[in-house]
Amino acid sequence: MLFRNFVHTSTVAKPKLDRKTLIQNSLSVFKTKGYNGTSMQDLASANGLLKGSFYHYIESKEALMLEVLQSLKEHYTKRIFVIAYDVKLSAYDRLALLAKKAEEVFMFEEGGDFFVNIGLETKNTVPAFTVVIQEFFAEWLKAMHSIFSAVMDKEEAKVKAEIVVAEIEGSVILMKLLEDPTFLSRTNSKMLAEFKKLETQNVVN
Repeated sequence: MLFRNFVHTSTVAKPKLDRKTLIQNSLSVFKTKGYNGTSMQDLASANGLLKGSFYHYIESKEALMLEVLQSLKEHYTKRIFVIAYDVKLSAYDRLALLAKKAEEVFMFEEGGDFFVNIGLETKNTVPAFTVVIQEFFAEWLKAMHSIFSAVMDKEEAKVKAEIVVAEIEGSVILMKLLEDPTFLSRTNSKMLAEFKKLETQNVVN
């Protein structure tokens, strides 16, 4: 009886790897090694699986990266960019909160500028990634456009949104290359000061 019980308990199957955990573990590997530098063995190991078993969960590295990008885009759209449309906050407070979230992502998350890094690495080799990355930036621009439309006409706000996103991305690159986090914080401070000035001008007018 004891032997039979031992055999039974020792052959219990391991819990199935859920999709959310698989995506999170794989994202960590891609952030660290990039797309081209990551192997299926790396991804399998990060998920506690043998390489052969990993193919039961995903058909290829490209398919997995596409799923990671889509998941990350949905996260930013539903959890961060949505702040821009929160009518319970003033337009300025929405912008300030988005700026704070951007600093948290770019300063404290490893590989925070993931979309740009992967986009530049794979632009000419995997067009499917470029589509998702462009959709991510379209959502970011839309969020900024919505906020700046509170203090500018819609066409001016569209141009301003493009400038702001470009300035943030540029400051992130300099911040990482020069290892100086003040580039991003100064860019955000400048953006908020400009918004406050526009807000004041609208009140006066």
